[in-house]
Amino acid sequence: MQLDLRTPTDKEFEEIRSLVKVFELDDRDLQKEQFTIAIHNHELLGFGRLREYTDCFELCSLGVVMPHRMQGIGKAIVTKLIQNSPKNIYLVCIIPEFFAPFGFQQVKEYPAIIQNKMNYCTSELVVPETYVAMLLSKRN
Repeated sequence: MQLDLRTPTDKEFEEIRSLVKVFELDDRDLQKEQFTIAIHNHELLGFGRLREYTDCFELCSLGVVMPHRMQGIGKAIVTKLIQNSPKNIYLVCIIPEFFAPFGFQQVKEYPAIIQNKMNYCTSELVVPETYVAMLLSKRN
């Protein structure tokens, strides 16, 4: 399947905003320019977000539309987001096995902004799984 990976249009961004809520992802301070989307035949298949902070980037709000899951779309989006980051990338997730093949490693120490995300997830996005913080170290 040929995917178009790019920044969303305003109309696509409105669809993303809706899906972020449906998927119960981090919906704080959403900005269109932070997102990379996967499009095929003019259909939004998935999206991911790279938030920039002073000392790192955070990969978050990753989602694939239900009938298109398990087809490599999430992997394509994560690969593109990694390429777009010149700094270390952190994430907070419940599926570390998905991110490990990209080079992310679980960490116990991380910047305060990632602790803030961990606190948000454990208090607002409650799930039975355990949240972990992961880091992809980008050496310059």
